[in-house]
Amino acid sequence: MPLLEPLARLFPFTMRILISGGAGFIGSHVADAYLSLGHEVAVLDNLATGSLDNLDAGAKFFQADITDLPRLQQIFGEFRPDVVSHHAAQISVVDSIESPAYDAGINVVGSLNVWQCARDCGARRFIFASSGGAIYGQVETSPVPEEQPANPMSPYGLSKWAFERYLTLLHGFSAPTPVILRYANVYGPRQGRQGEAGVISIFGRRLLEEKPCVIFGDGSMTRDYVFVKDVVKANCQALERGDGGIFNIGTGQQVSTLELYGMMEHLAAKGAQNPQFAPQREGEVLRIALECERAAATLGWKPETPIVEGLKQVMAAMKSA
Repeated sequence: MPLLEPLARLFPFTMRILISGGAGFIGSHVADAYLSLGHEVAVLDNLATGSLDNLDAGAKFFQADITDLPRLQQIFGEFRPDVVSHHAAQISVVDSIESPAYDAGINVVGSLNVWQCARDCGARRFIFASSGGAIYGQVETSPVPEEQPANPMSPYGLSKWAFERYLTLLHGFSAPTPVILRYANVYGPRQGRQGEAGVISIFGRRLLEEKPCVIFGDGSMTRDYVFVKDVVKANCQALERGDGGIFNIGTGQQVSTLELYGMMEHLAAKGAQNPQFAPQREGEVLRIALECERAAATLGWKPETPIVEGLKQVMAAMKSA
């Protein structure tokens, strides 16, 4: 992975890193990167949405649910990580509205279980994969800086923000040091149909199968789509930088659903296909993009992959699957 080679100079010693949700879409890419930097990596995943096919053989695997505190205590006691990268989550906005208690049980209580085990085993760092779009809610102007007041429009966004607040509060009492990464809509190879950028996976598969795609609303809704390899680099920088900080990880650019569909239809090369339209879903933000100047200044990070290039890689991976 050549793009990570300069980062290796930042890490003069091997870390023991545990990644919750590390068999999932983003977490597995992060695991690959940490392994490529020479770190010892363990993946914790319940495989509800993750897959063993995503895992590198060099990573140690523990199957467990973050709501099972005794099991987590056993795993953390055995592996004793220096760093915890917390990606395990309930990621569906729709499911969070239908079952807010279920959402909070995973994203708040389960996350606190992971943090408590990290603290008790002596981990020095806790990197949290949060959500930019879901936490800020509907905003007047875009791109949005980290100083923008939180205004979640769904239980999912609220649960992510609530755990952020727990991390900030608990940092005043004890280790580990938190680094909070507020992701925009992450997309790339290995992505499933769930999550905030799942539309790319859904559009891609349906276009390649020459089936109609459904657009919720009138297609003018915008999102900030950031490529997974760029997100991985932010996670690598966060191993040594950004102590106690909150950082937007996005591109600062808005892309509408109709624009996204047009780009993917072109890349699918299956001929023109007319999308179907359905009512806008509850709890979804209409427009969002994230300002990332703080990540540039503190983490030394910026996005590098244009969306057309990222989508090419996604479609190529789907065609070869």
